[in-house]
Amino acid sequence: MRARYLAVVLFLLLSASAQNNNTGEQLYQRAMDAVSGSGPSRNDLEAIDYFKRSAELGYIPAQVAVGFFYDTGTLLPGSDSQAAEWYRKAADKGDPLAQWLLGRVYFQGSGIPQDVSSAEKYLRSAAAQQNPFGQYLLGRLYSDRDYTKSPALYRAAAEQGLPQAQYYYGKALKDGRGIRQDRNEAYVWLLMSLDGGYDQGRLDLTEIEGLLLPAEIARAKNKAREMEETMTRAVVAKGCTGWEGEFYTTPSPPPLRTQRFCHGGK
Repeated sequence: MRARYLAVVLFLLLSASAQNNNTGEQLYQRAMDAVSGSGPSRNDLEAIDYFKRSAELGYIPAQVAVGFFYDTGTLLPGSDSQAAEWYRKAADKGDPLAQWLLGRVYFQGSGIPQDVSSAEKYLRSAAAQQNPFGQYLLGRLYSDRDYTKSPALYRAAAEQGLPQAQYYYGKALKDGRGIRQDRNEAYVWLLMSLDGGYDQGRLDLTEIEGLLLPAEIARAKNKAREMEETMTRAVVAKGCTGWEGEFYTTPSPPPLRTQRFCHGGK
């Protein structure tokens, strides 16, 4: 009888241990191990299974990852509707990465009908958590609806190092659209944008150079260099940076390995 009792206890303990090893976080880590392996150790089908099981348990990083796969057509067939569904699960729990990615899907409206109201809702939530991509895309959304709100949003994202936001803020200063015109300050932000790899403002810089004195240009360049050093250090420290498409006019989603740095706010 005693041996039977001990066998039952051991079985229950092993069962509990197996269940504990199937938490959302643990399944997500198994998925990351499977998808990150090289050669025969890589198993995409197993990774997707683990990601989906983790996501169904409500683990936010897994929900965003599944949305990412549908969004980018990586490992799963591309589907904006499926991407939106999985992003929404995490976004409704307050995750700023999911919020700006979902807002982006609604803002683009390519594979699904454009939904400006939903885009605004989720981008505002991301922006409220000081997420630079949410701030920038919300500024873009307002540029055609209430352009007076855009400059402050552009600046908030620009100060966090987004060169496309620096361009749009500099452009607003140059044109005096939604903000008092200031060509000296516009030059600073447009130059930082150009140095950051976003070259859309090259003609704007040339135009401003024809209107400023050489001393004004020199001061603007010095100011831009000083600001760039501070912003670059801040961006690198956060870790949510460094992927192809990060600085597109409409940014692409960060890859899996980078996403772990992108779930927090400021």
